Amino acid sequence: MTGGLDPSTEQVVHRVWAERLGVAPRVLATPGPVAIDRPDLTAVVVVRHGETVAVAAPEAALSRLTRLAAPELLDVASLLAALTPLRPSLLGAASLSFGDRRTLVPVPAVAARAAPQSDVDAVVSRCSTEERDESGVLDVDMRWVVSGGGGEPAGVAGYEIWGDGLAHVGVAVAAGSRGQGVGSRVAAAAVKHAVGEGLVPQWRCRLDNVASARTGERLGLVRLGDQLAIDLARSDLEPTRAAG
Repeated sequence: MTGGLDPSTEQVVHRVWAERLGVAPRVLATPGPVAIDRPDLTAVVVVRHGETVAVAAPEAALSRLTRLAAPELLDVASLLAALTPLRPSLLGAASLSFGDRRTLVPVPAVAARAAPQSDVDAVVSRCSTEERDESGVLDVDMRWVVSGGGGEPAGVAGYEIWGDGLAHVGVAVAAGSRGQGVGSRVAAAAVKHAVGEGLVPQWRCRLDNVASARTGERLGLVRLGDQLAIDLARSDLEPTRAAG
């Protein structure tokens, strides 16, 4: 068991991520580096779950990473240096946190309600393009909204179902409404609904997004791993999307 999560929760995490990476679930329960040959990718995807570090990439990239130890596979500078001939560029580096009934902290979803598209648009219009894209709230069907002091939509949250097991949660808080607990309250509504549906909430945030990490911690989500994605030159490899 890791960080108070129920063992069955970790099994769900391993199963769903294994499906996305194209391997058997037991692979993500094996300590140490694991290489996954994915000729369909034009990216290197590194996923750490506990003591396992899985690397999914085409052979041209895998062959350049075999000498790297697990800590180096999680280090952006080391990855970029090893992949230099393939003209790599960082797509993103994020932490992965999860929760269940044993870890989640009750946070009142004050006045959270189902979010119509107009409320979602009102919130994301007061976010940067990067914030909007990271939140993912435009790409999910089930969303909740919390209003600000003046009644305006202040924050929106929702989730996307991954593999009939994970609820990938996204949150966006409008500029001017931050630092007031809006993110925690609206995210609590999405997390509570996900758990009620028998899903495991997943919280992914950029390693440099301190506010998002703190929101996840306040909800009782436990960091179980990390994900890094490195884009590779399209001229050398067949184009496709990165796993995860």
